[in-house]
Amino acid sequence: MERVSSATAAAEVEDAISTDQTGRSGKNRAKVWAYVDTEFIDGVEKAVCKYCKLQLSSVSGKGTTHLNRHIGYHCHHIPQEDRDRFLASLKNTPGTENSVFDPVVFRGLIAKYFLHGEVAFRKADDPTWKEMITYCQPSFHCVGRQTVRADCMMLYEEEKLQLQDKITKLKSHFSLTADLWSSNQNLGYLGVTAHYIDEEFELQKKIIAFKQISYPHNSFVVQDGITACLMEWGLVDRVFSVTLDNASVNNRAIRDLRAALGPQMFFEGEHLHLRCAAHVLNIMVQAGLQVIPNAIKRIRDIIKVATSTPLRLQTFNSVVQTLGLRGKPGLVLDVPHRWNSTYDMLHEALKYKAALNRFAAEQFQDCPSELDWQDAAWLHEFLEQFSDATKAFSTDRHPTAHMFLKMMMAIRDELLDEAWNANSLLNELAEAMYLKFEKYWTAPSIILLIATTLDPSMKADFVKFYFMTVESAQVEEKMRELMRYLNQYYLEYERIVRNSGGPVFTSHEEEVLSQGNSSSSSGLRGKQRVELAFAQFSSQNSRTRSERTELDIYLDDPRVVVRAGENFNVLAWWKKNADAYPILALMARDFLAIPVSTVSSESAFSCAGRILGKNRTSLSPETLEALVCAKDWLFGLNDANEGQPLTGQRMFESDEEEDAD
Repeated sequence: MERVSSATAAAEVEDAISTDQTGRSGKNRAKVWAYVDTEFIDGVEKAVCKYCKLQLSSVSGKGTTHLNRHIGYHCHHIPQEDRDRFLASLKNTPGTENSVFDPVVFRGLIAKYFLHGEVAFRKADDPTWKEMITYCQPSFHCVGRQTVRADCMMLYEEEKLQLQDKITKLKSHFSLTADLWSSNQNLGYLGVTAHYIDEEFELQKKIIAFKQISYPHNSFVVQDGITACLMEWGLVDRVFSVTLDNASVNNRAIRDLRAALGPQMFFEGEHLHLRCAAHVLNIMVQAGLQVIPNAIKRIRDIIKVATSTPLRLQTFNSVVQTLGLRGKPGLVLDVPHRWNSTYDMLHEALKYKAALNRFAAEQFQDCPSELDWQDAAWLHEFLEQFSDATKAFSTDRHPTAHMFLKMMMAIRDELLDEAWNANSLLNELAEAMYLKFEKYWTAPSIILLIATTLDPSMKADFVKFYFMTVESAQVEEKMRELMRYLNQYYLEYERIVRNSGGPVFTSHEEEVLSQGNSSSSSGLRGKQRVELAFAQFSSQNSRTRSERTELDIYLDDPRVVVRAGENFNVLAWWKKNADAYPILALMARDFLAIPVSTVSSESAFSCAGRILGKNRTSLSPETLEALVCAKDWLFGLNDANEGQPLTGQRMFESDEEEDAD
């Protein structure tokens, strides 16, 4: 396991810093010294800020990074415009006027390069790497892998402090996704991602934990891992929901977590647990495919033959070229527990139907019949609807909670489509899937119903439409339950806004009464007296005078009309109307941030798999967590590798041991 030698790192720090750049005279004098004086205080040389008089260390040869940080970020006595100009000057490229090479800044850039590119630390010891760096900047003495690792860890710690500070100041709650993953060394890891909507109404996600967990990987390990994460980030009383795959281990872990921490949680964690919609959909499709195991057997078999050896694959590619088919074949075999791999297999196979038939004939293999291809085409068309649904559930760039009911109804409609009756294969498939649909999706979580209500294009009308369509019985009772919880949550958020000193909606009558009472001693003009008298008259003579809250106004207002095919930006609407509905806007930030799938965990696992690879097994768990988290915080993980097969595997695939709570 790789460890940092403090002596080695310190020596390399000394070597890396050139006295040309840290000296305080001559043309290479660092720009920060225009903002800082040097003074001897009690016999010790100090750097004193000219603006706030803060005393900072001033040790020759130790660089100016801490001074740059103070001037650029922390000294609020300097106008923001001047601080921005100073920070911009530090980013000047070599060769620009007054540019100064700072070896500490350069080392930070090297650390970012290693993080972003997922480059092995041993690259720092590569002689050709050192040669390139020396050529670019002869005054910089190359650092080794231990110092690069130390710089990456330092960058991680700095970014973590900034993120923790941002989270502390943010006036919202946080929804989490969590999942377990097994590396190619059979080591277990727990990945936790926080989802929230910031004050600019932008959806954010941050990986806040990627920790190795001990064996056995049971519910206690999952519970302890999530608890430790909540404690570390101060989120016990701010966690809003936790989305996990539908596994009995996860279900028990969340029950135990709520039993232990529920009294400290927001709303006592009553609606804490959500099941990953994409994972439930996977269970549904797998159940359907199990009843038709031989429907596409011949097609699967011929693909297996074509991809079994390099020679056979080359032969197949030659057939493709001979037939004049365009594109490079991307034949793939489906794998257990991943129905979308069956869809991908059929998608490619249908494009190269003629080539596969010719290849089978030339290789004396069992050729798929026309009926096989017809069934494959029908199955591909059927599965395409669920592939689109999985993508809709799995996006983490846009809110998904408010769209859950609509997507669920679309899936139900697809399963009940009478068009499938014409094909016995698909009819059997749809019936098996619908049984799972009824098991998992006939009683969606109340917080997803509220999220739908907080979409101004749907509101409570769509929830009622859902109940009337899917659950025709007890519609009014279910709507009363929705309104009961909606009002309870509203009152809780009203309390939060009042305690924070934020604006709270008051009716026009209340405003007039308040103004009248506050100015009664100064004498009222005629118009004010009339308004006050009318308000008092209305108050005294109304038998059922009820205060109209933000929630009442919002629900009574007409829904936003969205044309067919138009993309409605729900977050932009709430940002625009936040002043009119300050309490509901805060609610919307929390409810719309709920992720309905754990796709963000998969991006973390993909990153971890690439970082570990086959040649980096000596990375400590702490280093791996730092690399995964820091890359996400600095650059995000939604890159070209997103959606690619994982190195290693997720645990607890398609677990149905336990019914929904």
